[in-house]
Amino acid sequence: MPHRSREELRQALADGEWLRVGELAVVLGVSPSTAHRLLGSGDIEWKYKVGGKQRTANPADVRRLLEQAEQTHRGEPPQA
Repeated sequence: MPHRSREELRQALADGEWLRVGELAVVLGVSPSTAHRLLGSGDIEWKYKVGGKQRTANPADVRRLLEQAEQTHRGEPPQA
């Protein structure tokens, strides 16, 4: 499977697609090990991909983290 760009992964999130760990790392701009830690921290709900051992991230949680990061980057206070 070819790697998808950050823009393609953002569209996948908008479409409600659960992302694999490597895809999560790309869309958040972090390392794969950081993406694994995020899944283990409880900040992102995850589930195993059907029939496999790969974890996938809840798109709503990933979108929330992206929005928080963009607000921080713009210097806005986080929304509760």
